[in-house]
Amino acid sequence: MKAFYNIYQFVIPLLFFPLAYWLWWERFDHRHDVTLLVMFVPVVSYYVFVLFGVLRFRLWRMNTSPTIRGVRPHHGFVIATASALFFYLCVRMVPVDHTGIQSVLTAAFLGFSVFGFWNWWYETYAVKSGFISIYTKRAAEGATAEETVTDYAPLFFGSLGGCYGAFMKTAENLLLAEYSLALYWSIGLMGGVTMIVVPVGLYLVVHRLRHGESGLKSYVDVIEPDKGA
Repeated sequence: MKAFYNIYQFVIPLLFFPLAYWLWWERFDHRHDVTLLVMFVPVVSYYVFVLFGVLRFRLWRMNTSPTIRGVRPHHGFVIATASALFFYLCVRMVPVDHTGIQSVLTAAFLGFSVFGFWNWWYETYAVKSGFISIYTKRAAEGATAEETVTDYAPLFFGSLGGCYGAFMKTAENLLLAEYSLALYWSIGLMGGVTMIVVPVGLYLVVHRLRHGESGLKSYVDVIEPDKGA
């Protein structure tokens, strides 16, 4: 199974990032500006997650190559490409000409549902195969891969997908109707900040309620003492 993840991490961005870009470009009436926004804001958000989660807080690490202290240099493009393709299939249920708050909420619901499930599945088998090591409280308690991942993945990735869906549909509704540079960058900034703040905030609150401590505490020194220093 680990071999699949080792191959997948290169095949997805190299072969499917251009495909995802082309599909969104077609949907956005051949608008490169809107396509770039929808494709690259998640890339930046995912890099923020992995840089802080791995390098700063040591909550997990990638056991593959190449990595820099457990971080894949291409990580943002791997996750963003898969997210873009999954969500493109989902958002076909929300046509371009469907605008308004209902369309944004529908896109957010689709993103929450799809991202929450498929990222739970991906993370579970990545942990089982040894491709990813998790250093959270549940992992330190000897929980199974399913239990460890279920403790954070559905809510964290689900809320991330919900924010991505709302961001994408908002960008589509507003920028295809009336473009302005200020509006463009405002949507990009708010979308990126929301995709970082909302999932992390929910994770911290729920982890505190469940375990009585910050979800940013690493147990790497308990799980792998030789890597704890």
